[in-house]
Order: sequence, then C-alpha cells, then structure tokens
Amino acid sequence: MRKFRKWANAMLAVAAVASLTECDDEKENELEDQVPAITQGMLVLNNGNMGKNIEGDITYYDYATSKAYQDMFQQANKRSLGNTPQCAIIYGSKMYIGVYKSEVVEVVDRHTMKSLKQIRLEGSEATQPRSMVAKDGKVYISMYTGYVSRLDTVSCDIDASVKVGPNPDVIAIHGDKLYVPNSNGMGAEEGYGKTATEIDLASFTVTKTFDVALNPTKFISCGGNLYVLCMGDYSKDEKNFAALYHVNTTSYAIEKVMNATMMASHDSKLYVIDFPFQTNIATYSIYDTKTGKTASLLKDSKDAVDAPAGIQVDPITGDIFITSYVMDGGKAGYALPGYCKIYDRNGVYKSRFETGVGPTFLFPSLN
Repeated sequence: MRKFRKWANAMLAVAAVASLTECDDEKENELEDQVPAITQGMLVLNNGNMGKNIEGDITYYDYATSKAYQDMFQQANKRSLGNTPQCAIIYGSKMYIGVYKSEVVEVVDRHTMKSLKQIRLEGSEATQPRSMVAKDGKVYISMYTGYVSRLDTVSCDIDASVKVGPNPDVIAIHGDKLYVPNSNGMGAEEGYGKTATEIDLASFTVTKTFDVALNPTKFISCGGNLYVLCMGDYSKDEKNFAALYHVNTTSYAIEKVMNATMMASHDSKLYVIDFPFQTNIATYSIYDTKTGKTASLLKDSKDAVDAPAGIQVDPITGDIFITSYVMDGGKAGYALPGYCKIYDRNGVYKSRFETGVGPTFLFPSLN
C-alpha cells in the first residue's frame, strides 16, 4: 500500500509539472500571437527617460488591425533595447536602430524585429548615434561625438567615419550630398553651434562648412529644396526663437521661412509644428515649398495634442501622425507613456493610440 501511495503521489507530481508546462507554453503562444509581423504601419521610437532610468523601446501601430503593440524589441529579443534610442530607419530587409546613451546600433529583421547584429560603439571616437539616412547600400549615421559614420548594409559593419562639427544632429541627403547640422548642443556655455557641414557621398569627404542660424538641429530635403531647423538659444529674445530656414545650396545663404520646432515632409509640403519653449503654445502649419503659401495643418484646433513630441506623414496615404506627452500636474509628463493622434491628409482627426515614454521619433513601414 505504501508503495502504491508513493507511486500515485509521484504520478500526481508529474501531472502537475506537465500541467504547469502546458500553461507556460500557452502563455508564450498567446504572447507570440499578440505580436504581429511588421508589415504596413507606423513605428514610434520611444526614447524613454534617461534621468528616471526608463529605457526605450518601439511601438508599432498596425494599419490592418488599427491596434498599437508596445515594447516590440523587448518582446522579440527578450532584452532591453537600451538607454535612449534616438533614431531608426528601415532599409531593404533590415531595420537599423541607434541607441544614443547605450552607444550601440542594433541591426534587426524589419518584419520580426529579431536582432541580427549589435554593433557596439563604446570606446570609438565616433559614437552616440543621433540620426540615420540611407542610400545606395549604405546607412549614414550622425554621431554626437562629432562624426558621421558609414555603415555597409551587406557586412553590417561601419566601414568609414568622417569628422564634422560638434554634436551633429539630424542629417539629410539632398542630391548627391549629405548635410549635417553641427548643433554644439552640449557646449551651451561656449554658445550653441552656427555651422553646417556638406559631405560628398561618392568620396565620403567634407566639401563645405557653412554658416547657418543658431543651434541647427535638423536638415530636411523637400520639393527639390533644402531646409534647416535651428532651435535658437531658448531665451526670450525673439530673434533667437526656433525657426525653419531655406538653404541655397549654391550660395549657401539661408532665408527664414517661419518659426518652427519640429517638422516632417510629404511630396512638396512641410508639416510644421511650432511649440516654443518660451510659450508652450503650439501652432500647426503646412508649408507648400512650391508656392510658398502656408495653411493650417489641423481642421479643428480642438483636436490638437497636449504637448507635441514628434510628427510624421505616411508617404502613401498622406495621413498625419503627431505624438504627444501626457499632461502631469499641468506640465508635460516626460517620464510617463505618451500617445499619438492620427489625422487624414486634410487634417481631420481620425483616431488615437498609446505609445511608450518619450515618443519623439516616428518612421513608417510600407510592407
């Protein structure tokens, strides 16, 4: 009888373990079912919050299901994306993600987000990735330590770097040249930067350094024209407010277009938000680069977001995506998950989805 009891108890224990294993498998399968392949949709790179030790990740809004999926990198790789992811781009079969504070470039499968390679930059002169663009099998990365690096998409190795100005920010390709804003954002005591660098892509050498307005942070090519966004010095002096400038690529002269703090482009139009530090009052505009005319971006101002964080336009549908911080005690909650509102090409509000913390950068997936 004692032997039978021991045998029965053992069988019950085995059954319990098997049951637990089945439950775990079911949970894993359910989790996998919740994470779709990345096809057509909008991706939001959430920076997290460095000061609060909140690491970043990626939100995916799927057009087919109209659902937002959070922590896509974490779920795909069972590890954190890292501290302050700053930039990302889909090019070919891969997605490239620059993680600023962690000093890495993650190369992942564009559909599954499974990691293919992690390029560690720590110890290199060219590190702290800030912005990415791609052309002819190369991904170009501005490094906040004062360089632009070139990544070969076949070997997934950085094959060259060229020195530019201090703290280069968001770069753009215009024709056969790469334009780099030298913000000197970390050198506020000596004054923000006032220069930009032109790089010839074929030779990957600097061909020109020219003057721009104070604190240049973003270049954009639109409608055959080149523009630079300069953030000023955040003082109450109106002449140093953040503004958008047109760049003449022959004379390298700049001309102010309008006040602005963030922008995106689609066809020949710039989608501009001005959310100045000095007033915290946002205005939303569309600037037609062909006619020089400005119109309201939103159909109804009551549909505006609380505290704009980023903007992007779907290149196929023309839908406008604007991310926002949530309000916390009357101020932007920089350590709280944010959200994104979607508008049609005419600025009519359509819907909203939730994001992670610090949803400042958006980029589309087209298939």
